[in-house]
Amino acid sequence: MLPPFVFDFTLGRSNVTYTDVPPVHTPLVTEPKHLCPYLIPKIEEIVKDIERAARRTDKHKFVSDLMECGAIAVSNLVDLPQREKREERYLQIMKDYPKEDQNALADIFAKIFALLSSVVYDDGRFDDYLGKLFMNSNLGNEHTGQFFTPYHISHFMAEVTLTGELVREKADRDEIITISDPCCGGGGMLVAALEVLRSRGVNYTRNCYLDAADIDLRCIHMTYLQLSLAGAPAIVRHQNTLTQELWSVWYTPAFIMQYPRFCKFDRN
Repeated sequence: MLPPFVFDFTLGRSNVTYTDVPPVHTPLVTEPKHLCPYLIPKIEEIVKDIERAARRTDKHKFVSDLMECGAIAVSNLVDLPQREKREERYLQIMKDYPKEDQNALADIFAKIFALLSSVVYDDGRFDDYLGKLFMNSNLGNEHTGQFFTPYHISHFMAEVTLTGELVREKADRDEIITISDPCCGGGGMLVAALEVLRSRGVNYTRNCYLDAADIDLRCIHMTYLQLSLAGAPAIVRHQNTLTQELWSVWYTPAFIMQYPRFCKFDRN
């Protein structure tokens, strides 16, 4: 039988003797995963909701307004200098819809918000969700060539561009990896870049800056939502990349909340 356990603070040798006790093997307790606390919506479910709501209105306009109102809602939480003007625009859009459609816009955006935010959790998955929503809703424009790159292609391009050694060296030195997409579409390629960076152990919220631009305002809102809700520091510009004509600028929450670190990229 073992003697009572004591703390021996004496400098000399203790008189207490102990017998060998066989080791007790206990299973390794791993840290619980950072799981999403809600049921992640499916893109197919959101598409069906849009189809039902858009029966009472033009689907192209409904989706465009959905993206714009969602982007304004996120922007107005942090971008105070532009808040008043954007709030006026939000109210202008909403007043064109009856109460039932206003509720539908809010309910559908809540699901989009939940889906896009889920990528930060261990059981979330990166994807070009809004690009898929756009294409699955049959909103692609074959006359203007507006089709979104399949996500697996975007991911492959990010994999071969953002090599592990390159990004790890920068991250280890706490430097900022800059990525630019001057024709960003819905932001799918930038989302793929974020996924690759995270898979390489890079904290993209601190060590990455994204610069995006497009001439299509709906694409700007889509990109802004996807990058904002993934927690990426980014500036999304509605502009003509060739002529540099600029119409509006959208700062993601992660950019504004870390402005002293990323302000050097704000050339507006």
